Amino acid sequence: MIITYQGDNYFRIQSGELTVLVDPTNGRSFRGATVAINTVLPSSTDAPKENECFWIEHQGEYEVRGIRVDGWSAGNEDETEKTIYKILFEDISIVVLGHLSKEPPQNILEYLEHPDVLIVPAGGKPWISQATAAKFIRQTEPSIVIPSLTSDPKLFLKELNQTPSPKEEKFVFKKKDLTPGAMTIKCLEVK
Repeated sequence: MIITYQGDNYFRIQSGELTVLVDPTNGRSFRGATVAINTVLPSSTDAPKENECFWIEHQGEYEVRGIRVDGWSAGNEDETEKTIYKILFEDISIVVLGHLSKEPPQNILEYLEHPDVLIVPAGGKPWISQATAAKFIRQTEPSIVIPSLTSDPKLFLKELNQTPSPKEEKFVFKKKDLTPGAMTIKCLEVK
């Protein structure tokens, strides 16, 4: 599996011919994608054209070509609906907190525990604070943590008692490469 960071909260998750996009920022991204997930409404991107890819923008349960996506409401703020997603893709679970600006609701915490990969906003205001992000990471114990919505993750890393490491162009891995509960930070370069 390959995860690349496109900036903001836009990620491309790819394995073979299957591709999941998280918060794509332009319509050109949809070409060749299997699923596109939008974590905040109203979206800054128009939905894909029919048959381009499967578009998910609300909470619920979805399955497309062996990719399972579950979404839970993270609440509404200033007429903006926010959704947390868990993607199960080739036996790898990926939790995407998206544009979360307050602690995730306690009633969905049990569904988010022990993910293989957690994509978390790490830049502080207007998103969740670095301390809240660190608390959530400790509660859920992911194998890998990928920060988003930040250009400088130093404060986020400090909350987790981690030192900055060089940013990687992409994160390439297999399930067997992951250590459950390791909470390893992978900072990715914007591609």
